[in-house]
Amino acid sequence: MKIEYIDNKLIIYLRNSFFKNYDIKELTKDIKELFSKLLYYYKIELSGLYEVMIYDNKKYGSILEIIKKEDLFNPNVIDIKLKLFKDKDFYFKTNDFFILSSYNNIYYDNNDYYININNIDDINKVIEFGNILYNKKDNYLISKYFIK
Repeated sequence: MKIEYIDNKLIIYLRNSFFKNYDIKELTKDIKELFSKLLYYYKIELSGLYEVMIYDNKKYGSILEIIKKEDLFNPNVIDIKLKLFKDKDFYFKTNDFFILSSYNNIYYDNNDYYININNIDDINKVIEFGNILYNKKDNYLISKYFIK
């Protein structure tokens, strides 16, 4: 698990997602358990109303964007609104060509190299040398070059 805090968003990268299924009630339960783990292991205290976007990719796992929407009257209460994006295309971005030199379908732009992670044999070998792009905003310009 990798955790980042960017632009008032808590972003959690979950390799080999722990979600059991995509039933909303089960997902909500899993997210609340994750919130408990964030408090227990990382001392990240969450309370209030949150919007949680789950971006899921079969090869990578899941990435969660957690955005606090408002405080609630009871500071010990967590309420979440889920948005699930299943089977999304994730792209790997790096500035080192040699990491991806053995692959086809590489896109180059502004000193960075991009590849759909579905085209990478073992993502674990390269993951530490770049970033995963997962949301619509990041992938819009890249994905148009990968459309066949």
